[in-house]
Amino acid sequence: TALMNAIKTILKNCVQGKIDVERLPLFDIEYLFLKLRSKSIGEISEIGLKCTDTECGGINQISINMDEIEVTRSEGHTRKIMISDEVGVMMSYPVIKTVGITEEDGMAIVKDCIEMIFTEEETHERDSFTTKELDEFIDSMDTKQFAKIKEFFDTMPKLEHTINYKCEKCGEEKETTLQGLDSFFG
Repeated sequence: TALMNAIKTILKNCVQGKIDVERLPLFDIEYLFLKLRSKSIGEISEIGLKCTDTECGGINQISINMDEIEVTRSEGHTRKIMISDEVGVMMSYPVIKTVGITEEDGMAIVKDCIEMIFTEEETHERDSFTTKELDEFIDSMDTKQFAKIKEFFDTMPKLEHTINYKCEKCGEEKETTLQGLDSFFG
């Protein structure tokens, strides 16, 4: 997307050293950008949050301290996934090039994130098998096995912040969790 291309350009121009922005996990890119934004424009961002009560619908102006936003990690999350007792995969996290891939083509993200397939006796790095062989490997998984891959994506680290506020319209105490970079600007 245009936003991610702009963020990528900003990070490439601001991050010194041997860091390859193209290879950073998306959550690291979001975190770095948020920290750069915090230091250049200011730590406080004003956003409008709609009340979670559908009957109320009030819009609340909330101040967020960008320095309090962190990448959260789900307990038990691991990059090593045992597909069966004998076969496992080592996953990598999605990178910036995966932004904009539609959900229908989400399998492309899964394929891109399989870094290694292993057994007790053998290890196969991604560059040692063809795309066709990878497709066959993924197609051979049953629903339960593929659910383990899905769980990796569902529980991977993410930029997240929980906000407690009182709705200005209905007066009720509310709690909402913002996730992903888009949530923190508005």
